[in-house]
Amino acid sequence: MGEHIKRLVAARLQADIMGAETVVVSRTDAQAATLIDSNIDKRDHPFILGATNHVEPLAQLQAKNRNSDTTAWEKKAKLMTFPDLIRSEITKKYPHQAKAMYKRWASAVKQKGGGITIMRSEAKSVLGYVPFFDWEAPRAPEGYYRIQGGEDYCIARAIAFSPYCDMHWMETKKPKLHIAQYFARKVKEAHPWVLLAYNLSPSFNWDASGMSDEQTRLFMKALAKEGFVWQFITLAGFHLNSLACTRFARSYAKDNMLAYVKMIQRQERNEKVETLTHQKWSGAEIMDRMMKIASGGRSSTTAMGQGNTEAQFWSSKL
Repeated sequence: MGEHIKRLVAARLQADIMGAETVVVSRTDAQAATLIDSNIDKRDHPFILGATNHVEPLAQLQAKNRNSDTTAWEKKAKLMTFPDLIRSEITKKYPHQAKAMYKRWASAVKQKGGGITIMRSEAKSVLGYVPFFDWEAPRAPEGYYRIQGGEDYCIARAIAFSPYCDMHWMETKKPKLHIAQYFARKVKEAHPWVLLAYNLSPSFNWDASGMSDEQTRLFMKALAKEGFVWQFITLAGFHLNSLACTRFARSYAKDNMLAYVKMIQRQERNEKVETLTHQKWSGAEIMDRMMKIASGGRSSTTAMGQGNTEAQFWSSKL
């Protein structure tokens, strides 16, 4: 988390130096994340996965045989985060008091600042022993640590980032309202003032989201009620252009110029689209006036003068 905070501070510093009124957006992809490059920040510790059984380190196993069965290794290692391991151990040892005892452990860890050292110390206080946990064993060949991604990690990161940004963007796998609500409410409990962003991604298969057409229509309004003030479709223009170009190209190959007239020009006229007269829209009249001012009111080379093709649209009855 600390690395991302440094980048947010650097972005704000540059904006201040330039005198730019900039909205700093902090994005997290922690919902789907599986790896992190360092365990130096104790705020990441509750989400790092470790082996809870004694096993050969995964990278060492893969160095011997790169086709080794990772799934079998993971099953043998029984990967967990340290908090999940403590919950499991408490449940086994104190089944009737598990919920209260885990809450006591988590509260003590939070009060003392967190991190693996504190988590281990408080585990011994509650359990009488420290269960085996090795987060070095699952490390990837590149050295990355394994993490348990999810909404809770997104929330933890957003809360940590809030003092250094204006807005949060949590990237999600699917358009699920309950996930957005959970994220928004937890973050706003800690920082009520923070703004939220939502990517209405074209990468989602919206027809497979489980929402009806009416629910899809109201989705943005429901998000707005939770504080998602900036909602956007990444690559909407890209997909729009691709669809329109594909439709036109197919029709043009069949009907030639009639395809353009029917599909584009007539529709621009019917729907009063400004680019129907693209010369006027692009500012040709303004340039003509500037040229006349510079030449004392006379010019033989104005773009919108006599013979201008766009005059056909003004005189046409269509």
